[in-house]
Amino acid sequence: MSSIITLIVIAAAVVLGIALAYLPMRLLLAQIARNVSAFIQRQRDRRRTARGTPDRRKDEDIQAPTPAP
Repeated sequence: MSSIITLIVIAAAVVLGIALAYLPMRLLLAQIARNVSAFIQRQRDRRRTARGTPDRRKDEDIQAPTPAP
């Protein structure tokens, strides 16, 4: 009988721990997603703006990597 009560208490503790950790995890993931989205948008905006200097990359400089032997 006491082993059943022990298992019930352990199961309740695990369920309570998961429930209490769920909300902070969701908040953290939502904040990370917002930060990543904002970073991507800043990078897009930055790449769209005209620069005062010419592009240093040239078409002939961009080559496919050679496979390793």
